[in-house]
Amino acid sequence: MKKDNMKPITAIVVFFSLMLPSLVLGFGNYATTKENIIADVNQALAQTILDKNADHITVDTLRVFRSKLKIDELRETSYLSICTEAPSNVTFCSDTMSYKVGDERLYIRAYPNCSKAAIFGMSGQKIPSILFLLSLIWGAFSLMYLRTKSLDCYSVEPETITVGTLHFSKSSNRFWDEKRQEIYFTPMQHRLMQMFIAADGHRLSVEEICHTLWPGKEDARDTLYTLVRRIKPVLGKACNVKIEAEKGHFYVLKTEKS
Repeated sequence: MKKDNMKPITAIVVFFSLMLPSLVLGFGNYATTKENIIADVNQALAQTILDKNADHITVDTLRVFRSKLKIDELRETSYLSICTEAPSNVTFCSDTMSYKVGDERLYIRAYPNCSKAAIFGMSGQKIPSILFLLSLIWGAFSLMYLRTKSLDCYSVEPETITVGTLHFSKSSNRFWDEKRQEIYFTPMQHRLMQMFIAADGHRLSVEEICHTLWPGKEDARDTLYTLVRRIKPVLGKACNVKIEAEKGHFYVLKTEKS
């Protein structure tokens, strides 16, 4: 079985490397545009007061105000309002400015009257939008790629032997768990597990194991016992298969009952 060219962590890192900058840049551009809008209505309002310090707002006053705006999109929506000195309940507005008409002091504010969508449209989102689009394309591609690889991984190989949630691939000579993660054995443990997988009923005699693994050793029972003892925790963590001793000097590979 070939290893995947791209790991899930790689897909995630690339996705967020594109998504996070797009969100940060997009939010930054949006916030900067809001500040620029307020700055524009402030300067336009200040100039309007200097030109038209009447005791009420007329069509001509509004015309002068809009002509002072530098942001074209604001000229169709912005308006002026005579107000009190108290802060406005509408947060997205100009500073409160005042001027005197005779003995009376009047207060006035300018309102951009822009929706969030309009501000977003004025905020120069080309680069953030490209990054955002790329992140979505990459995310969709990664999901399809990893899903395809996952299905390939889970597909049954022509020469696969399965015992419980333990799988052995003859073609790659590897053991896998139910998540298709490789189970790593020492060389001697691997040889013994291969013998169990290939044996009828996954059952082996002590003599057969000792003769195969330690052919020059007169009595390898203790060595075999140690080998089996060290394999058991590896199997216990990886799958629902265990090695049990049977009377008559046999070992058998069994599936644990849930």
